Amino acid sequence: MGPHMPPVSSCSSSSSSGASYMEAAPLWDPLQESVQETAARLLFMAVKWAKNLPSFSSLPFRDQVVLLEEVWSELFVLNAVQWSLPLPTCPLLSPSAHAHTLAHAHKAAQAAHDILRGLKDSAQVESLQDQAQVMLSQHVRAHYPARPARFGRLLLLLASLRSPPPPRVQALFFTATIGNTPMEKILCDMYKS
Repeated sequence: MGPHMPPVSSCSSSSSSGASYMEAAPLWDPLQESVQETAARLLFMAVKWAKNLPSFSSLPFRDQVVLLEEVWSELFVLNAVQWSLPLPTCPLLSPSAHAHTLAHAHKAAQAAHDILRGLKDSAQVESLQDQAQVMLSQHVRAHYPARPARFGRLLLLLASLRSPPPPRVQALFFTATIGNTPMEKILCDMYKS
């Protein structure tokens, strides 16, 4: 069974003559196709959004590509949640997927630190990260003064975007449409368009 086909269900039934037959589920699932098409659009929108950020586009091109390759799945998941991608039975968003948020926060911080080491202009990227964190903190204090813990919770929630690993996100939303094409090539093509 290939990645394009949903599981086939079988039902045994007896007709009036006593013969049994197999009933197959449809080979084409319009909801799944719709989700995959929407996923592709959301990923394209996330890449376009990042590309058009003045602070991101001011980075060296190599750093832009490295950062995009490292965080594409997080951008996709955030975009999917923002645009309410229809995920009726998606294992990415199940309660068990977010059971270890604090552990993921530590791993995410370590991964972000590791990414910085491989960049051409890591000091500029680190400065932009600090600026973004300060701006988020100021926004939360200004708009939610009665909820002082909101900023910390948002940081933890952002860290949980790393909980579904990129290969799993790719398998769930993109493999059926891109096959074995490396995600890096897809991202590069999206970035160049």
